[in-house]
Amino acid sequence: MRHRPPTHRRRRRAAALAGLTATAVVAGLVALTGTASAATTTRVSNDDITAACTTSATLCHDGVATVVDGAGADLGSGFLRLSTPGATDKADVFSRALYGKPLSALTALGYETYIETPGSGDPRQAPSYTIEATGPQGFTSLVWEPVYSGTAVAVGTWQTWNPGAMPGWWASRDVTATGTPNRFGFATYTATFADVVRAMTGYTIIDVGISQGSGSPGLQARADGLTVGDTVYDFDNPVVPTRITATAGDRQTALTGAAFPTPPTVKITGAGGLAAAGRQVTFTVTKGAASFPGGATSATVTTGDDGVATAPTLTAGRDAGPVTVTATTGPLTATFTETVAAPPGTGAKRADLAVTLAVPATVLPGGTFQAIVTVRNNGPYPATNVATALTMPNGLVVVAAPGGIAPRNGHSVAWLTPQIGSSSQVAHTVTLAADTKVRGPQQVRAATLATSVADPDLLNNAAVTIVTVK
Repeated sequence: MRHRPPTHRRRRRAAALAGLTATAVVAGLVALTGTASAATTTRVSNDDITAACTTSATLCHDGVATVVDGAGADLGSGFLRLSTPGATDKADVFSRALYGKPLSALTALGYETYIETPGSGDPRQAPSYTIEATGPQGFTSLVWEPVYSGTAVAVGTWQTWNPGAMPGWWASRDVTATGTPNRFGFATYTATFADVVRAMTGYTIIDVGISQGSGSPGLQARADGLTVGDTVYDFDNPVVPTRITATAGDRQTALTGAAFPTPPTVKITGAGGLAAAGRQVTFTVTKGAASFPGGATSATVTTGDDGVATAPTLTAGRDAGPVTVTATTGPLTATFTETVAAPPGTGAKRADLAVTLAVPATVLPGGTFQAIVTVRNNGPYPATNVATALTMPNGLVVVAAPGGIAPRNGHSVAWLTPQIGSSSQVAHTVTLAADTKVRGPQQVRAATLATSVADPDLLNNAAVTIVTVK
């Protein structure tokens, strides 16, 4: 039983015919196969086929054609379900990617079917591969049906069809007896696609798709892997993420300034453990000294088809200690715990002191403020007998310096700390007052030095900052 071209496409055909030029491109004789040498897979969700085929949308559907998620998928995580309960019902999905191209542009044809419930009219029927085309003799639907291919249609199993190489083509509006030429010049039901292309010189494509037309009451079938030229349409709805799992790069140690051996990596999955592709994941350093390329503390990457997202290289900072990195997509978060270690001592014992100085941006004339001097040892050995000093101009005076040595109403403070352990720090707080007669920027300086242990990096042993009196 052949499929009759549905009458609902008349408006679409009229619009398509108006868009095609009267002069057709002559199609060369080509040998066609059912697979493309470099096919691109395009995922098609239910949202992608919402347009009716009376429009000019790139993808469209008619009738009961729905993208369904299910374990019974053969390609990806879903499939297209076509249902025609009544004798006049129809269901199809079409692509207009090759609109206006000659038939020879369709270099690869293919699809898969799975019969869930056979039709009551003819249980041999399955969804067809359909090309709507126009040319010198007007519009026609070029239809390839599995029932005429010589391979029996099975129920309850996926079957792969190659309309590019297998016989089974017929044309609407002139269905002749099996094996006899129609008015387009190819033999009905026995022609291959190469025969169709050779016979239909001057015909161009309107759209290409999967069709389950009238004449198949009760048929419910699945379809997938629609191949149109170099594109394979994989009918899959997006996987909704329900879980994020750290799969690599957790609980690592790197020496200060070195890259961690393995970048943090996560996998995003949804129901049934299906991979969630195309999801953005943001990796963020939330604690400790580490960064991504360019000194960034966060980086966003997109999951691949396998649901995996791998962060850029993570590099340890100058401060030894714990590092926490989070990976987040939507409400889901995975946590990585890393460690930055100071390099082992070699030769003479050494430290690496670094000083920072914090003061407010402004202070009122005659007002007081606090300056905080922080000294940290980033080296592998304790820093012993650490001398630290804070100096200021005449417009600022020391009011209080707990633990420090400072002359009354002086302009400097000194501290001597017996020891600062590796990856440890001490903070000194000084209260300063601004002279009532002073205005403008005042420069405050801090410096530190380990007097009993070598410190090979002195560039970070001093700090300068400005407080403005106004």
